[in-house]
Amino acid sequence: MEQCSGTPMATRLGFKPGMRVWFHDMPPAVRAAIAPERAALEELGCATDGVQGVHLFAHRRDHLERELGALRGLLASNGFCWVSWPEQEGASDVRENTVADVAAAQGWEAGDRCAFEGWSGVKLTPRLTPATE
Repeated sequence: MEQCSGTPMATRLGFKPGMRVWFHDMPPAVRAAIAPERAALEELGCATDGVQGVHLFAHRRDHLERELGALRGLLASNGFCWVSWPEQEGASDVRENTVADVAAAQGWEAGDRCAFEGWSGVKLTPRLTPATE
C-alpha cells in the first residue's frame, strides 16, 4: 500500500467510487491513507450480502479463519478482500503463509501484495474453479 505515486491509495487497492465496502479493525493511519470519504465509497457498518470490497486486519489465525469463512458467502461475485497483518515480529500469529493456508482451505485465491504503516497485506478473490492438487 506504499504511497509512491499520485494515484490515491483507495484506487491502488482496487476500491472504486460507489463500491459497498467494509473495513474491519482498520488502524487510523491506514484509514487516513485510504480516505473512504474522499474515495466516495459506501462504507458499511458490518459485512452484509453483496459487499464488494473488504479490508480485514487480523492479529490471530482463529479470527482470520472465522472472518474469511463468513465473508466468502457475503462477497459479491466480482468482490475482493484484502487481508493485512502486523509486520512487527511477535505482534501477531498471522503471516503471509498463514493467510495463504487459510485462504486456500476456504476457496480463496491470493493476488496482489501491499505494505503500509507497519502492515503487510494480500488481496484475495473467491476461487471460481476447484483447486488442483
